[in-house]
Amino acid sequence: MTLKLKIILLTVIPLIVISYMIGWITIQQAESLGVKEVSTFRASMLSSREQSIKDYVNLATQSIKHIYDNADANDAEAKLQVLEILREMRYSDDGYFFVYDENGYNLVHPIMPELEGQNLIGLQDSNGDFLIQNLIASAKAGGGFHEYLWHKPSTDEIVPKLSYSVWLPKWKWMVGSGLYIEDIGHQIEEVKTSVQTSINTTYLAIIVVLITSVVIMIVIALAVNLHEHRIADMRLRELAYRTVMMQEDEKKHLSRELHDGINQLLVSAKCHLELLAKSVLYRNEDSELTHLQKSERSLVMAISEVRRMSRTLRPTTLDDIGLTAALESLATDFASATNVQVDTHLDQIDATLAPDVITTLYRVVQESLVNVEKHSGSSLVELEVTQLGERLQLIIRDNGIGFKVSDALKGRGIGLRNMRERIEFIGGDLEISSSTANGTEIMVLLDLSVITKDV
Repeated sequence: MTLKLKIILLTVIPLIVISYMIGWITIQQAESLGVKEVSTFRASMLSSREQSIKDYVNLATQSIKHIYDNADANDAEAKLQVLEILREMRYSDDGYFFVYDENGYNLVHPIMPELEGQNLIGLQDSNGDFLIQNLIASAKAGGGFHEYLWHKPSTDEIVPKLSYSVWLPKWKWMVGSGLYIEDIGHQIEEVKTSVQTSINTTYLAIIVVLITSVVIMIVIALAVNLHEHRIADMRLRELAYRTVMMQEDEKKHLSRELHDGINQLLVSAKCHLELLAKSVLYRNEDSELTHLQKSERSLVMAISEVRRMSRTLRPTTLDDIGLTAALESLATDFASATNVQVDTHLDQIDATLAPDVITTLYRVVQESLVNVEKHSGSSLVELEVTQLGERLQLIIRDNGIGFKVSDALKGRGIGLRNMRERIEFIGGDLEISSSTANGTEIMVLLDLSVITKDV
């Protein structure tokens, strides 16, 4: 598992766990509040209906009170007057009053007159509720409410009904009335739907917040990781560049030591041998002359090798007479060593460049020529250094067989990658284009307003 993945997991997992716990608690609280809200709403609606029914029944009893109070228990005429009054009393579309005796016989039912005179003490609704018995019991208990299922005249449906009944003890009658409450059920369902919608919205909001938070945390983690990676990469490049420049300094020192130290000693020895050879020549000593000549040739070869090594490590012309002369010398040596024609067009720009920039440009040209010799099969190389206002352009172009740039950069060879990294480190751009028809072109662009000796 990579460090990046570990950082993301350590960041995201606690966030998910905490968000889940908060979301679960929030949903549970919302559901609990929803249940309470529905219960409160239903109780409020029922309380309102109960008060209305009770008021209607009280109104009915007040309407018959003057007759009831003045009659005795067996006053048949008074009873008929009361039944007629209650039969005629109506309210709303489905509001009426009913009367039952203690044995369950129906005495008044304005909506269903066919029930009058029938004993309904054993009547049950579809839920098995003995509704007449319960209404009589509630009335005897001092008046009370009872909910059951009953036929609604206006819709011809069996719906819930809430009734209130009172007891007329002198005549042993139960007088009551009721309101249909199916609309309360519909309203409660609407409230439940609204509550559930609110819960779902809350749940969705929590999920959105969680997903957004996770995405933000991942983006932040990736950004921090990328930032640290870039810093580490920049430091690594800086370290690599400093290492290369230290190597260049060591090469410069070694080259100077070879050129000014060992090479001078070899040249001095060669001069002495030449003088000795002339002296021996005058004495005509052929054998000694032959050995002296061989020694001289060996010294000449050693001097040439030291000079070659010195130029390979770091050409003295780069420090003595500048980049332009060093590139001219490099091109001349390359042409003589490889029989490849080198055309140069070099502007004089040494005064504007810092030493590390001069070294980098020289190494790019040197590496490019080595690649031309090894891989291109070219017969012509063009080397151009041109100053374009505040920009410096370096081009190495050949007419060789070309190559696939992407494969070369991804391959095991590090020459091209090193060239690009060294140019990018000094603030320049390196572009490589190659084809089998046109050969290869390497172009370097530098901003002279930034890359100067004062940098």
